[in-house]
Amino acid sequence: MKKIILTTLLLASCSMAAQAENKSPKFTDYPVKSVYTGKTAKLDLSDPSAKMFRTRLSDALKEKPDFAGEYVSTMWGCGADCRSYSFISKRTGKLLDAYFGGESNAEDVVATNPKSRLLVTEQENKDENYNVESITVRYYVLENGKLKLIKTQKTKP
Repeated sequence: MKKIILTTLLLASCSMAAQAENKSPKFTDYPVKSVYTGKTAKLDLSDPSAKMFRTRLSDALKEKPDFAGEYVSTMWGCGADCRSYSFISKRTGKLLDAYFGGESNAEDVVATNPKSRLLVTEQENKDENYNVESITVRYYVLENGKLKLIKTQKTKP
């Protein structure tokens, strides 16, 4: 009888560990203290990317924060099936040192939340005929001004 109970407990704990591993992070797991509502800073042109994309970034600063309490995410096209993403602080006018998309990185930003430090991206993995074989979902958390990858999951399209 003890063997059956121990085996049942062991299987239950393995099942719970597997479920925890597959659990996706949630926005509520990474809250911010508040969403910035103060005066919008001017675009900080000390970053070469800010100079290059000043019109797009200045326009983005007119929007409300949609990530981590103070950042506005912005996206622009860079060719066929190509998108670039950046984040700019309404509080400081500085770009977050994190870029997604572009010609060398097909990682698309798919979810942000103004009340959360969690960022979700997806990347399509294609075969030689450009058919999507799988999708890689990545979860990042903003910590001390840097995005930290916390989880990667592969899914079928």
